[in-house]
Formats: sequence, structure tokens, C-alpha cells
Amino acid sequence: MQFDKQADIYDKRTGLGEKTVQNIASSIKQIIQPYLNGQFLDIGAGTGEIGYFLQDLATPYIGIDLSKEMLNVYRNRFDGNKKIPHLIQMDGNTPWPLKDHSVSVFFSSRAMHQLDQIHVLNQLKKLSSTSSILILGNVKRNKKSTKAFMRKEMHEILNEFGLKEKSGQSHRNHLFKALEQQGGERLPTITASCWQVSHAPIDSINSWKSVDGIAGQAIEPSIKKQILETLILKAQEKFTDLNQALETEETYELNAITLPYNQKNNN
Repeated sequence: MQFDKQADIYDKRTGLGEKTVQNIASSIKQIIQPYLNGQFLDIGAGTGEIGYFLQDLATPYIGIDLSKEMLNVYRNRFDGNKKIPHLIQMDGNTPWPLKDHSVSVFFSSRAMHQLDQIHVLNQLKKLSSTSSILILGNVKRNKKSTKAFMRKEMHEILNEFGLKEKSGQSHRNHLFKALEQQGGERLPTITASCWQVSHAPIDSINSWKSVDGIAGQAIEPSIKKQILETLILKAQEKFTDLNQALETEETYELNAITLPYNQKNNN
């Protein structure tokens, strides 16, 4: 399980920072005000970077995640004076263990694309309360940024090696379209936070080197070595110095859609 092995360094590699997650949590709390009639389900709760700041909600919070070790990091955020939230280690592609029609807020940050869309739609329908909402959070990067270039090149290289990388944006668009066709209403996108980042091409390369597998997939070390060598060559064609950091802005977006299920008589 790749995320188990990444748990101790996950926030260092991909974390958003405390100020950013506080802004995100504040925006989530505003969005969900009309939807507090059921439980809050955090899908892919991970290390609790955001979930930690959602423990004062006026509705019960539950987090699920595939990785036992990621959830252990989450639990370790709490000292003896704070109640540890209800966290469940499970595969999100199996039935979510909550009562029917008990969830009014479904939230996922940078994780929903890992799940089968048909399964997600079935679980949303099964668990949605009489008034419910789905909120998906993602980081948006400037398309001309170093990170965006390195990610795009990695995506293309993986395709060349017959490895398909899951796209969060593409998955979200398909999921929201399916929900809209059933009567869901997409809400305006909210930019919850923005920040400046300084990133060099070598930072992306070192980040991918630091974990087992690549792009969330388990692959042979020899194949990973070939992929990274190919990426380095492409980066050298683009950048004069792989160690030169360039500054750009990143934002965290919240995309929400009302769910069409159980709005009247639990239909």
C-alpha cells in the first residue's frame, strides 16, 4: 500500500500549510451551513491536515481512508485533551459503513479521483440525507509554473510507459456532469486560499524519488528509474538550470454540487 509508506513524509511532500488549511476549513464551514441535518463524511481523510480543523462542526464528523498509517498520523495530531474523531480505515471502493440517508455533507480533498465513479454515485445516493452536498477540494496551479510543467511531462511519460495516471479534474468533471444529469446543481467555485510557491524542477524529481512507486502506483524500481531519467532529459530541454527555483501562485479551490437524492420522501 503506497500511502502507508508515505504517511510520515506525506505532509512534507504535499502539505498545504496551517494557514492555508485554516482558510479552507473556514470556507467549508460557510458552504455547509444549509446542510447540517446529517453527518459530515471526509472521504480520503488522510493525515487530517484539513480534517483537524473541522472538529468543531455542528454535525458529527467521520473520516475514512485506505491507509492505516495515514490515519495514525491523523490521530497523533490530538493531545490528551482533545477527542479523537471517528476515523475508519477502509477501501473507499467498498460500501461506506454508514447508515442509509445519514450524511448531509460529503467532502474529499485531492482523493476522490482514486475511486470508481459508479461506486461513488451509488454510495452518494444510498447515504444522502434529505438535503445534502458534495464538496471536492483541489490545488490549482498556474499552467506556466514549474510544477505544472513537470506534472504534465510526467503524465505524458507515464502514458509512454503504458501507465495511466488518474486526473483529478477530469474525474471531477465527469462526476459532476453525472450528478447534474440527475438534478444536482453545481455551485460557484470558491477560491479558499492562495499562496506563493518557489519551486525548482529538481524539487519535483526529488519528490518522486523519495517515495516507493510513482504517481500512486507500484512499479518496478528499474522502470521508475527509466521514467525519472526520461523526465530529467525533458526538464533539461526546458530549463537552463534544474536547481533554479521560480516563484508562482497556487490556489486551493472548492467545487460543490447539491445532491439530487432523497430531496422528497427519500426518493
